[in-house]
Amino acid sequence: MTTVALDDELVGAVVEQVWESLLGAVARPWAGPRPAGATVPTVRAQVRLSGDWNGLVRLTCDPATAETLAAAMLMSGPDEALPEEDVLDAVGEVVNVVGGNVKGALVGRTSLGLPQVALAARAALAALPALPAVADDAARSLAVPTSRCVLDWHGAPVVVEVLGDDAPDVPDGRQQPDSSSQQAKTRQEKRKP
Repeated sequence: MTTVALDDELVGAVVEQVWESLLGAVARPWAGPRPAGATVPTVRAQVRLSGDWNGLVRLTCDPATAETLAAAMLMSGPDEALPEEDVLDAVGEVVNVVGGNVKGALVGRTSLGLPQVALAARAALAALPALPAVADDAARSLAVPTSRCVLDWHGAPVVVEVLGDDAPDVPDGRQQPDSSSQQAKTRQEKRKP
């Protein structure tokens, strides 16, 4: 039902708008090496979209970058230390606003879930609880990003991804039984040349 392509150009425009309005900054592309899945501490915020289009909007950065994002959003002074809860809430709000703008670009009925935020080593993120509406995040992790923007925030990368999946949500928010193995099979078939 989605007739709008959630490509890098559209998602990039959404991120630029959010960066300007929420953080008072210009979204600059990351010119450094592609961020790898190292075992450094990571902040990951994500919000689920469900309905005629299903997927996640995810933001990933290191904790120091999360602190500077939060400081910009909350307009705190350079010497003001923010509690971890405020930092995580601010990063969750950034991904929520990006997710809301992505939802607004879609055609059809799609709802936006609540943002989920975690602080962990990247290696441990896979073991974190999935979003409440996601029964099997392991299958969803096979999803190839529909769009991926890597931004430069004060010399550090911030990754914003939109990941789509093919599983329709049932009314109570859980996936249909056995949908995870079908999702993985469908994704593998889509990747074949």
